[in-house]
Amino acid sequence: AVRRPRVAVLSTGDEIIAPGLPPRPATVYDANATLLADAVRELGGEPVALGVVNDDEVMLEAALRRGLETADVVLLSGGTSKGAGDLSYRVLARHAPGVVVHGVALKPGKPICLGASGTTPVVILPGFPTSAVFTFHEFVAPVIRRLAGFGPERRDTVAARMAMRCNSERGRTEYLLVNLVPSEGGLAAY
Repeated sequence: AVRRPRVAVLSTGDEIIAPGLPPRPATVYDANATLLADAVRELGGEPVALGVVNDDEVMLEAALRRGLETADVVLLSGGTSKGAGDLSYRVLARHAPGVVVHGVALKPGKPICLGASGTTPVVILPGFPTSAVFTFHEFVAPVIRRLAGFGPERRDTVAARMAMRCNSERGRTEYLLVNLVPSEGGLAAY
């Protein structure tokens, strides 16, 4: 029998507030914690909710240590870009081996940060929910599936023709949300 992997989920940012709290100007509700916890459950893992932490290095370090003490994988969302207020990747960089990858050729989700503290994987997902979900499924889900004792995910594909021209950046994989509509030549993607 394989033990369900425990995955700590932590949202970061001064602008993030927990659902149920009264809204304040310039704040957004934390959607990522629920999205990620549900995705972890679907993959056979057990989410460990660590809540929301402001952009404060001491608080982030304490929350990361809590995650490392209680989980097999630690997920943070937010603070992975290289702006002045983005601190998550700086906190992870102080752990060994620390940041292994910072940025990938993927849209949405370019600023993902992959790393570890000791042998525990630590992933900092972009804070924007769509980016967080895409990067989670691309980089984190296979790890959780493996820890849970499952094989690789089987993905179904269908052929469709783009209904209108869509320019993408050369050298970068781009995910687009589309609606599939039956047409004379098969499926059309809008």
